Amino acid sequence: MRISYTWLKQYVDIKLPPEKLAEILTMAGLSVESVQAKGDDTVLEIEITSNRPDWLSVIGVAREVAALTGKKLRMPSFVVSRSSLVKDKKTKYERRNTPPQSAGQANDKRQMTIKIEAKDLCPRYTARVIRDVKIEPSPGWLAKTIDAIALRPVNNVVDITNYCLFETGEPMHAFDMDKIEGGVIVRRAKKGEKMVTIDGVERTLDESMLIIADEKRPIAIAGVMGGLGTEVTSSTKNILLEAAYFDPVSIRRTSRKLGLSTDSSYRFERRVDTDAIAYASDRASQLILELAGGVAGVFLDIGSKAAAQKMIPLRHDRIKKVLGIEVTPAETKKILAALGVVAKTSSKEKSVFIVPSFRNDLQDEVDLIEEVARIYGYEKIPLTVSSLIEQPMRKSADMIIEKKIRGALVSLGLNEIITYSLLSNKLLSMVCAPQDDIIKIANPLSSEQEMMRPSLIPGMLNAMSWNVNRKTADLRLFELGNIYFNSSNREFSEKKALSIGITGQEIAGWTEKPRSYRFCDLVGIFETLLSELGIEPSSYSLREKDDERFQPSFCAAIEINGVSIGIAGEIAAKTLHNFDMSEMTYVLEVEVEELLRHAVLEKRFKDLPKYPSVVRDISIVVAKGIAHEKILSTIRSSGTTLLKNVDLIDRYEGGQIPHGKTSLTYRLEYQDPSKTLTEKEVQDVHAKVIQALDTKLGAKLR
Repeated sequence: MRISYTWLKQYVDIKLPPEKLAEILTMAGLSVESVQAKGDDTVLEIEITSNRPDWLSVIGVAREVAALTGKKLRMPSFVVSRSSLVKDKKTKYERRNTPPQSAGQANDKRQMTIKIEAKDLCPRYTARVIRDVKIEPSPGWLAKTIDAIALRPVNNVVDITNYCLFETGEPMHAFDMDKIEGGVIVRRAKKGEKMVTIDGVERTLDESMLIIADEKRPIAIAGVMGGLGTEVTSSTKNILLEAAYFDPVSIRRTSRKLGLSTDSSYRFERRVDTDAIAYASDRASQLILELAGGVAGVFLDIGSKAAAQKMIPLRHDRIKKVLGIEVTPAETKKILAALGVVAKTSSKEKSVFIVPSFRNDLQDEVDLIEEVARIYGYEKIPLTVSSLIEQPMRKSADMIIEKKIRGALVSLGLNEIITYSLLSNKLLSMVCAPQDDIIKIANPLSSEQEMMRPSLIPGMLNAMSWNVNRKTADLRLFELGNIYFNSSNREFSEKKALSIGITGQEIAGWTEKPRSYRFCDLVGIFETLLSELGIEPSSYSLREKDDERFQPSFCAAIEINGVSIGIAGEIAAKTLHNFDMSEMTYVLEVEVEELLRHAVLEKRFKDLPKYPSVVRDISIVVAKGIAHEKILSTIRSSGTTLLKNVDLIDRYEGGQIPHGKTSLTYRLEYQDPSKTLTEKEVQDVHAKVIQALDTKLGAKLR
């Protein structure tokens, strides 16, 4: 937001150079992005955080400046008559050095009525009638101020509403009252309803949008922009001045749908101060009466008024515990009072403060402490290193498991990635993932954040695609993160999951030739991980599975003790095409909770073998449809207790292998912990393995 330094000085007596003031504001949280000279004035460009809508006004910034410099805030003083349909009452805002212009009641030709139909989107609406105004160019001081904040001067009435918007933070709109047909109605738009806004563009509305209408047509998009048909022009004689509170979510949705962002919508989206609506209307009315003449008519105030005051207790000793410095109760109350937060009651132990309506961000005691620290000065808080007393803490089993998983995978050369927990519908459909039990976001901030992720695989493939398309083709990645879904009773659930993805070529040593990753490499990584977690190989198995995301011949359910814990496979060609990838890619995903259930965390030690092992290779030709797991199971069941280990070391399909067959080479290791095996003993067991493969699977020696 742009702030005129000259304008700011009207509310607080500051003699600091603009550059020094910018430094003080930045240290207190109002980040000043630039300080630029503009004629005989200086303009400060301030970055306002979303939780401080009170800073979206010159008075709000002036209040901060007054608190930081110890000066007094000077609010505009004026007197305005409020004429209602029931009675007259006069509101006085302090004392003026010069008497105000007359603001008597007009002799209304017709009675203006206000009706709020969408009370949930407009809790409060005010309208003031001012008759017999004279529309002309703004005086020099007003035009100069408007120009300093990067707005274009239009005429005295429009410029006053813009001036008061930046001064008070309350958006207002002036209608040409003679162009309003009947009364004013605050309602939702009808589907397909259209109106031309003051920028000359025809807008198509829908039922989610709040509008201001008369009895025949829309005359403004509430909180966003007025209509061309009722704008104030040089021929305008009577005006209706609007000041209201509109629902922030509704204004944001409307602004996004129409692609129309204004100074008004920007403030309504961040919540305006309900209690300041009448004040802002009075302030604008006073300026209109001074600069455009006219007579004030009825003032209509419809809807809920001030909300109950919010109280926050603050323990005096708590400030020292949080900030590490001593701030006396008197100084604390002085700092907070300068910010408009006044103490209602005080005692030796604590004070209870009244939170002003413009400070919705203050909710708890720690918020008040933060305000004290800001104004007291962060630079005054000494840099100290507290004494550290080590406290023993027993890590939970899941923390230990996650640490072991990360350590094991990193030691295997994998890199950890972290992807977003929110996905787009497009990304999920690119993976061809099931759409059941998806948790959709009701009000997504963008099209990339439409749902909670039901799987880590979309994020994994998206990360791999990003790297591959930037010439980083050899990838070994893993991710540990939560996945989310609707449970059977329609409640939200989340689980910790592990995803591993590999693509490109295996990192080869200087004695080996590089080769592309294969499915067995992915399985090997996972089997090594299971070993690190103390899960016995005999309890682990792969079962053939059909899944659209994977190639039919290379997709398997991962099971431990017969319970499915995840899935692994080669990504289907269609899915790879969706991600603009061509190299074969292998991915698995398992539930970490199931790994935790079967993991053995106790350290186990085995004696080093006293006797040597004997290795035998066996090459067989089997039908392609026979799963690797079946072959392993057959070998292990027939190898007796002497069979220590089985590894698949080669797979071949070529001209020497019959059609529909595959050649597989397994390496079998035999060992007896009590003695050295003889050749005959090894040969007898090895023969049983070969016979079992032939009998049960039809495997033939190659």
